Amino acid sequence: MLRFVLLGDGAWAARSLHRLVQEGHLPVGVVVRTHPSTSELADAALSLGAPLLAPAKVNDPPIVERIRSLGPDLGISIAYNQILRFPLLEVPPHGFLNFHAGKLPNYRGRNIVNWALLNGESEIGVTAHFVDEGIDTGDIVLQKTLAVGWTETYGDLLGRIVALMPDLVSEAVALVADGRAERRPQAHVAATYFAGREEGDEWLDWRESSVVLHNKVRAITRPGPGARTVMGDIPVVVWSAYFDPSWPRYLATPGQVVGRISGEGVLVKSGDSHLLLKEVQVGDGPAAVPAWPIGTRLGVDPVSTLPALLQRLRSLEERLAEALRNHERGRP
Repeated sequence: MLRFVLLGDGAWAARSLHRLVQEGHLPVGVVVRTHPSTSELADAALSLGAPLLAPAKVNDPPIVERIRSLGPDLGISIAYNQILRFPLLEVPPHGFLNFHAGKLPNYRGRNIVNWALLNGESEIGVTAHFVDEGIDTGDIVLQKTLAVGWTETYGDLLGRIVALMPDLVSEAVALVADGRAERRPQAHVAATYFAGREEGDEWLDWRESSVVLHNKVRAITRPGPGARTVMGDIPVVVWSAYFDPSWPRYLATPGQVVGRISGEGVLVKSGDSHLLLKEVQVGDGPAAVPAWPIGTRLGVDPVSTLPALLQRLRSLEERLAEALRNHERGRP
């Protein structure tokens, strides 16, 4: 039995907390994000009677001393959004284990499930590793992989990783408790890093290949923000799309609807082939199967749009200059 402090967020942390308690380990404290994505972990901690903390800066000396006073044998981090530093890292005698949804040393960083899908990976790793002062750089204790299907979406894959996480946590903690945790240093030269995705990253560029567009749509669909484009001045969210690699390659206008399949959606030209849009949301309307006429244009063509924008800018500059001249002459 280990006394542990858990730092984390979300369903994977909450379910892992319950699993460890069921196996006889004692949660002496639970640290949640200041602005958690869900209340599941906090609810789980309260139901188990574990002390609950939500510090703005977990490495601040008073917080470190508070955690030290709880007397944990092991620290556990699952989807916690702050980098852990010394002296916090040396508080538990067994150190801190982090559970990362990436096949380390590849896929260090944030939003790894999204990035793996964006890159069209055929598998994704889930890794238990000791924490050092780097970002996902500590020695590996345990690693499992999941196959990723061609049509699997962010929600699909996230659900499978959430379901797997308690098993990985249970197994890794048992190795530490039994003194059987073998540390495998990472090959840092081979590492890949990914930053968090931000607003604006969701826009589709119809000049890209169909594979890239297919992966982008499935990588940021629900529970993500959805891939974005425009129809004229109206925003469009693309929730579901599909590409078959056997479809033909040909030149035509990217972003133009080139075909319709009754009940399934519309075919939109990409940079090399086309993409079947299966579910979209136009403006504030409901999500639905699109049935736009052939020839409908999506996206923004910079070649045709830039001259028009420059002309509008020149017109506004001329009107502003005229208004300033009238003001100087005392005219209304």
